[in-house]
Amino acid sequence: MSKQAPWLCLAIIVAALVAGTVGFRLGAAGPASGVINSDIESLRSHPEELAGKLVRISGKLDECYEWECSLCPESMSRETANPKECMPLEFRALMPGTGFGEEDQEKVFRFSSVTLTAKFDPTCWKVPCMDRPVVLSDADVVSVQKRRSSSDGLWLGRVTALQPASSALAIVIGAEANHAGFPPAPMKVFAVKGDAGTAIVCWTTAGTTSWPSSLEGALSAKSTADFYGCNKARKVVDRWVIQPRW
Repeated sequence: MSKQAPWLCLAIIVAALVAGTVGFRLGAAGPASGVINSDIESLRSHPEELAGKLVRISGKLDECYEWECSLCPESMSRETANPKECMPLEFRALMPGTGFGEEDQEKVFRFSSVTLTAKFDPTCWKVPCMDRPVVLSDADVVSVQKRRSSSDGLWLGRVTALQPASSALAIVIGAEANHAGFPPAPMKVFAVKGDAGTAIVCWTTAGTTSWPSSLEGALSAKSTADFYGCNKARKVVDRWVIQPRW
């Protein structure tokens, strides 16, 4: 075997773990393994009974962005969003003790309805924690019931609304995007509410009609169900300049 082969195998395993295809370890767990079936309401109502236990629960993930990732009741919507009814979590690190892969799993599973296993620790409900107040640690997704776009997903944090750009602005920014080398694909331009000097230009090669409804959904907290790419455009003096995506 070549010296590169072990690293190739590791890369394949990591990719599979992040995508959720290697979930049999906890996915097949039953009562004998110590996993306790529960639900969000029970954990919030009687936290001491299951403190320190490995639990299996279902719910809806929120935006999982900027130090916020929570599992919320399936019935919760944007209109009824209440962070106090949700359970902040962190995903299982792919390499124990490193945090490696946690953010990647947030990107893969955000806005999804999932069943997961995690260690329940209500300490942050008793004593305020300094950073993310996690009560579900080492979360491992067992199954995904539904995926949602960023426009349809649950947001607990503030979002910056987008609105269709005027025809004149769309023509100007569209021309700049073509000049910048955007692919020959359907394109849509949005104005950022409250910021006349910023616009968003998006394109898709998937024929989707589902476009972002927020600045965060366009650039920072996309879902795996968002089949578009977006760039920010800034007005510099009297010209619109397309900014690169990093």
